[in-house]
Amino acid sequence: MRVYHFLNEQYALDALVNKTLKVSRLKSLNDPFEYYHIDTDNCGTRSVIKGRLNRANRELGIICFSQNYINPVQWAHYGDSHRGICLGFDIPDELLFEIDYVKKRTAGSEFKNSLALQGRDYIQYMLSKKHEHWRYEEEVRTIIPFSEKVMDDRLIFTSFSDELSVREVILGVRCKSSMKDIKRYIRKLNCDISVVRLEMSQTEYAMRLAE
Repeated sequence: MRVYHFLNEQYALDALVNKTLKVSRLKSLNDPFEYYHIDTDNCGTRSVIKGRLNRANRELGIICFSQNYINPVQWAHYGDSHRGICLGFDIPDELLFEIDYVKKRTAGSEFKNSLALQGRDYIQYMLSKKHEHWRYEEEVRTIIPFSEKVMDDRLIFTSFSDELSVREVILGVRCKSSMKDIKRYIRKLNCDISVVRLEMSQTEYAMRLAE
């Protein structure tokens, strides 16, 4: 599947040069309800979920992508107010899971059923639901296991690979880098990567590929 990751300009250039992408730690995600989509009115439920989250935070992270590169709100929030760059990646479908956008938190009665899940299945279940206000993101995620337990808040990066293959570089309408600049950066990657720029539609509240 082709998916998209928004970055500010410098982070995107660093990603292209270093052939790496930052992995998000579970406890640093921008939605405080991450991992807590189950109704946690019961203090025992809260305690178990918190403990499992703390353990998972040391063992793995995620990378968040969108299925849409042209949403102006996404560019405003994650693309440095349209000054940034969006990278398009090809990732095997089986390594991705989509977010289910819901109006209400999962009933507490489902808590015991969730405990029957193990490993990746449990993590994916706990990270697969968000409130419907986030629907505009059209988000998909991939789980990145750490090679060793990480006990601190250090930054974690994962390398580009056949399973994380960059295929597009999309410049925001306010991005200062030129397409020529970007092509110079990507020569080292030795693969076929398209470079395009977005522009504002003159007739709609919409972005489009520059001609």
